[in-house]
Amino acid sequence: MSSKTAVLVFFLAIGSIWGQEKQEKKGQPPPPAVAETPAPLPPHVFKVSPEDLQRKNPIKFTETSVERGKKVYATQCALCHGKNGDGKGEMVEEMKISPTDFAKPDTLKDRTDGELFAIIGVGKDPMPSQGGRMTDQQRWNLVNYMRALGGKVPAKSTGKESEENVILVPQ
Repeated sequence: MSSKTAVLVFFLAIGSIWGQEKQEKKGQPPPPAVAETPAPLPPHVFKVSPEDLQRKNPIKFTETSVERGKKVYATQCALCHGKNGDGKGEMVEEMKISPTDFAKPDTLKDRTDGELFAIIGVGKDPMPSQGGRMTDQQRWNLVNYMRALGGKVPAKSTGKESEENVILVPQ
């Protein structure tokens, strides 16, 4: 067999195999289209210690506490969780995340204050840990604000709530 004949037989064999593969694929549905953007990550699942589950919020659920928590939320949480707590923050699409919607009353009903405090402190990728970034008071106020986002109504402020983050300047 000459080398030209061998090359011709080789290409005919390849063409025959390729044709059979095409025939087999005709009867099958086309492969699913690949999405241009990946689906958002599911909400976080946390493992919290029994001690944290039992932990009580030492900050009373008042308008003052909620207002303080709102200030912390605006600077630390709103970019992802949305300024209204609805999970529609500015970073959602860019980071491909689906943060929890705190505005739904049922969202936090099965979570204790201690559990929320622990979750905020520990974080979970891509949510950063706030344990070293916030004081305990700030985190507890944030828990109270999250409760208010879900529709819980805080007590009226007494005016006796301790001042936090106040810097006294000598006159």
